[in-house]
Amino acid sequence: MTTSNTNLRITELDYDQIRENLKDYLAGQAEFTDYDFEGAGMSVLLDILAYNTHYMGFYGNMIANEAFGDTAQVRASILSHAKHMNYVPGSQVGALALVDIAVTPGGAEDQASNTATLSKFTKFLSSAKDGTNYQFVTIHSNTATKNVTSGSFEFSNVWLKQGEVVTKQYLMDVVGNPDRRFTIQSSNVDTSTITVSVQQSTTNTAKSIYTQAQDITEVTANSRVFWIEENSDANGQYTIYFGDDYIGKKPANGSVAIVTYLDVAGEAGNSLDRFVATDAVDGFNANIAVSTITKSASGASRETIEEIRKRAPIHYTSQNRAVTDEDFQLLMLRDYPNLDAVSVWSGAENVPPVYGKVFLSLKPTDNYEITAVEKDRIKNEIIANRSIMTVIPEIVDPIYTYLLLNVHVSYDPKKTTLTSNELSQLVRQTIIDYRDSELKTFESVFRESALHRLIADSEASIISSEITIYLQRRVEFTLDETLTYEIQFYQALDKLSFPDQAYSYPSFTVTDLAGVERKVFYEVTPDSFTGIDSITVVDTGQDYTEIPTVTISGDGSGATATAVVVNRKVESITLNERGSNYSRVTVSITGGGDGSGATATGVLGGDTGVLRTFYYKENGEKEIINENAGTIRFDTGVVTFSEVLPLAVTDNIQYSTNIITFNIQPDEETVRTVRNNIIDIDVNDPKSITIEMLAENI
Repeated sequence: MTTSNTNLRITELDYDQIRENLKDYLAGQAEFTDYDFEGAGMSVLLDILAYNTHYMGFYGNMIANEAFGDTAQVRASILSHAKHMNYVPGSQVGALALVDIAVTPGGAEDQASNTATLSKFTKFLSSAKDGTNYQFVTIHSNTATKNVTSGSFEFSNVWLKQGEVVTKQYLMDVVGNPDRRFTIQSSNVDTSTITVSVQQSTTNTAKSIYTQAQDITEVTANSRVFWIEENSDANGQYTIYFGDDYIGKKPANGSVAIVTYLDVAGEAGNSLDRFVATDAVDGFNANIAVSTITKSASGASRETIEEIRKRAPIHYTSQNRAVTDEDFQLLMLRDYPNLDAVSVWSGAENVPPVYGKVFLSLKPTDNYEITAVEKDRIKNEIIANRSIMTVIPEIVDPIYTYLLLNVHVSYDPKKTTLTSNELSQLVRQTIIDYRDSELKTFESVFRESALHRLIADSEASIISSEITIYLQRRVEFTLDETLTYEIQFYQALDKLSFPDQAYSYPSFTVTDLAGVERKVFYEVTPDSFTGIDSITVVDTGQDYTEIPTVTISGDGSGATATAVVVNRKVESITLNERGSNYSRVTVSITGGGDGSGATATGVLGGDTGVLRTFYYKENGEKEIINENAGTIRFDTGVVTFSEVLPLAVTDNIQYSTNIITFNIQPDEETVRTVRNNIIDIDVNDPKSITIEMLAENI
């Protein structure tokens, strides 16, 4: 018998390639010379062999992948790895709303009682969202004393949580269930709401409360605790189990576990702000008024595979305590899931440093900021028992820097069937997609070059694009109060002149020197950064009986200063006017009675500009109101509005009440963030993205 030198290639695992490899191999064997491999019988055999090989390769690859948390794709595998790290993936979470409730007895109701109790799990119904009304319940019992003036029982700061109350009973049966494991028959359970009590028997109703175990090092043989784990099947249900009298107390045979929890709708329960009571409050139901303090938020879906993959190892290293930055980040993302992003930094990293603190900035999913009430709840309920006692956590709001993009796009109309308007919409959507994928979070970076590439790739007819970028910060003015405001852009700013210079919008009202109200704007005084920043005394001199004259000379103009004499010496020199267009400067000190010997040097500007306010006359002419309304540091991006007394801010539908914006171009094409700064593009503001399409015939 003769054999072939044809080898069977085994590196390709694609089905079609496997079949071809098998066919080539068999065709190379002497026994199959001139055999028709596409004949019906042999073709079927080749298919079977190829399928079998493909399946085996696939399953071998899957087995290898599922053995490691970094590569596993099946949820059951991820759960298995997480379990070994003592990590319980987060379940769905019911939304929370904070309300005030006033209960006024009706004419036929009890008028004599002076106190009333709002029981735990009192039911309320939300306003409709997408055609559905969601049930909310109180999560604590509250007691109120009747207000003598209003005649109402007033319950303040009441937390309502979205969900349907469910109670299940499980018999401890040593024969049928010796491990004391019970499955909660719901995939919508909010595990943070689970409460467990164990009744002594079906006839003896005496109960013992069991709590969820948090730290196994604190669990003894007599600890009344239970554990939770997500089931490995795909139904998203959870199992409760108890101790074994070595680690945790084992409930006695014949006792009854009573499990109560909320069945929730997750994210669907967010953003609701109107509620009505559907249960009576301590027997009263005639007049129950609910006033919303904060609309519902924090509702979330159960953790995804990718979230478990990322968080489980961090949880294992943190051991359920908050010490490092990563500990705090994991804690917030796991226990307060209504967050897009978390930024954490130590007090030593803060500017200025604040030792003994850790700073957290939280970006909620459905809002710009966390409310003050929510911040208190997070600190008291989530962080308090896990952080180091000597380190004080402080939650600070994110600082948003908005981008305004003026885009000019050149395109060849002969290479597209789209209209100019359709191309413009395509470019706009490309920018929005870039914003959604790269911005809106901490530590994000805007790269103009990357956006240029995306615009060019969005349509074959686009030739080139030019983008002018403005950075925008929004400042809320306090009316009728003189205050100084400081904003930071966290990067160097460009020193441009009209028409590309910095500007504010909308106008705000102040009074001029004559007491007339004017609607003014901010701008950078032209060439103000070419003035003098300060004057430093080199030698104080002596015997000055009068204030000497300070003379500033150089190639610029307008700078003036005044000497300050203390104990017959020139202690300092106050700069009155910075002037402009100085590239060199000389300071001389003359006069001063019997004094002599004082010398000083001027420090040239370059990084500091001056802000001024102005208004437009009826004829369009610009009139300056305040020549020294603030400063701008171009090198560090710090802008200061000095001692401004706003009487009103012009209404603008794009911004909140009393908000003005300050807009300026960055010094570089790449815009970065630090600490709690977030870069975003406000797609609801028509000024944020302006596009001009330029047709070019090539």
